[in-house]
Amino acid sequence: MLNIVVNQETCTRCGACVALCLGRVFGHVDDRVAAVSPENCWLCGHCVAACPTDAISHDEYPVDQNPPLDPATLPSLDELVSVFRERRSSRVFRDRPVPRQVVRELVDVARWVPSAGNGQPVDWLAFDDPTCIAALSAQTVAALDRWARVLRNPLLRSVLRLAQGVEWVNKWLARADSVGRLAQWHDRGDDPIFYRAPVVLVAHVPAGDSMGRDDAVYAAYNLMLAAQRVGLGTCQIGYFNGALDRSRSLRLALGLPEDRRAEVTLVLGYPRYRFRRVLQRRRPEIVWNVEPGECQADSV
Repeated sequence: MLNIVVNQETCTRCGACVALCLGRVFGHVDDRVAAVSPENCWLCGHCVAACPTDAISHDEYPVDQNPPLDPATLPSLDELVSVFRERRSSRVFRDRPVPRQVVRELVDVARWVPSAGNGQPVDWLAFDDPTCIAALSAQTVAALDRWARVLRNPLLRSVLRLAQGVEWVNKWLARADSVGRLAQWHDRGDDPIFYRAPVVLVAHVPAGDSMGRDDAVYAAYNLMLAAQRVGLGTCQIGYFNGALDRSRSLRLALGLPEDRRAEVTLVLGYPRYRFRRVLQRRRPEIVWNVEPGECQADSV
């Protein structure tokens, strides 16, 4: 059983562990704070992270392996916003390989994100063999082209409308022409899926994880922001995941076990061009304390 102990000599009885623990692991016993139900631990680590005197001994979070935060190393809000605004999607790369150690370091950075139930389910497939990447690109184009032909077939389109709904079919039908252009570009020697990037990364999660998509997106964006800081460009490749959903042969080529599901695909490489300006984005609206029929938007 998980071992969680409160050192009574150093505990200040501040109550942080009691208040922060959603598993109700900690409680007051007489005038002491104790781990009364360690079997309920969610493994979030809030207790160890918050304890002001390191009084909590936790099997999963030894104090010597979880260093204290140094506020001096943290960026200001303005600095953080600058990092957010700097990142743009890159699709034109230098013919220069990315060292595998750099990729490993970026994947390591990607683990510092929230995950549902603290499940930490995200793992990665990495491709840096140009032949392998080209084969995946070709199969993706072929799978999307087959899907576009299905959508253009009036009879099959009617069946899909009954199965998926008119709005869903119309959305994909609107993309059929652009998907068809992918095949044309590929036929003339372009790579319209991965843009000849030196690295392709695929974030995957357990197949039955209902929150896995969210967890993968969090991890992927951490990686994308970190890549920018070491001179690399990234782009999320939605076409590849769309093709995976519709092609068993492509899923087999990807090599994922049956119990894992690919959720986010990124390309990674040294960008050929640098962006000099940050661009504006639409300001989102906030609706406060909404009641039915009384929505009032307030711009940020």
